[in-house]
Amino acid sequence: MDRNILINNLTGKYVDFDSSMYDCYIRENIGIFIPICDDLDNNDLKHNHPSYEIIINFSRDSDKPKHYWAEITSPGVEHNRNQCAHCYSIFIDKEYFEARFRMYEKEIPVFKGKCFEFCSDILKALNTFVFEYSKSMMNSDITLDAQTEIITHWLIRSIFGETLDMRAVSDDYSIARAQHYIEQHYMEHITIEKLANLGYMSKSTFNRRFKSEIGITPIEYLIEVRIKMAKLMLIRKDNQLTDIAIRCGFGSGAYFSSCFQKYVGITPTEYRDKYAS
Repeated sequence: MDRNILINNLTGKYVDFDSSMYDCYIRENIGIFIPICDDLDNNDLKHNHPSYEIIINFSRDSDKPKHYWAEITSPGVEHNRNQCAHCYSIFIDKEYFEARFRMYEKEIPVFKGKCFEFCSDILKALNTFVFEYSKSMMNSDITLDAQTEIITHWLIRSIFGETLDMRAVSDDYSIARAQHYIEQHYMEHITIEKLANLGYMSKSTFNRRFKSEIGITPIEYLIEVRIKMAKLMLIRKDNQLTDIAIRCGFGSGAYFSSCFQKYVGITPTEYRDKYAS
């Protein structure tokens, strides 16, 4: 199908959209648009699209965070242009997206610029898609379709709060085994000695190898896993903060609040007020 037709099918007749200002990677069910200039005209013109639009804005001051924020807008929902020159604009075909969303939940909400957190793996998948698209390698149609499935499912999972960061899984079995144990037993009292014994090494050797492989200490990893699970519980308003603290292994509400604010930047209550469904 003609490239311009594919673009129009996804973006619609948004008259302010100038494809010459973007690198465009277009398939029938997905389009990735990356600005190539700094002077995007972010005017207040109301518009809408026939597809789902996901905007990922990047900050120049970012210090390579493990997680990012995006916002999603449903087809037909009017909105202003809300992007900077450092962003990915992703358009996913309505029927394609909704067929996959229904695998997770029957009712599809209307998204009006809903913010959600996602892990850096989605960026890797997007960049892999762009690379594959640009290289036009043999059988790329097959692999691009497969990557479209992965990107769409990971975005939907992120909307539901599933932000597991797969990039952190070590190829060192001793370290990976400790990671798997933390993921399964995060609510329990976990010691460095216990984790080190899983890999048959001393505590000092385990600490050193874990941080070398993963980039953070085992305790920091444990806290991140606990906070990840707490976020899932916080978006349900019927979960009490004290119960969440105990169920996620923090021991007390005060320690939970302190860790959460340190790692997330806002309090558990502020997070719930902002993102609870």
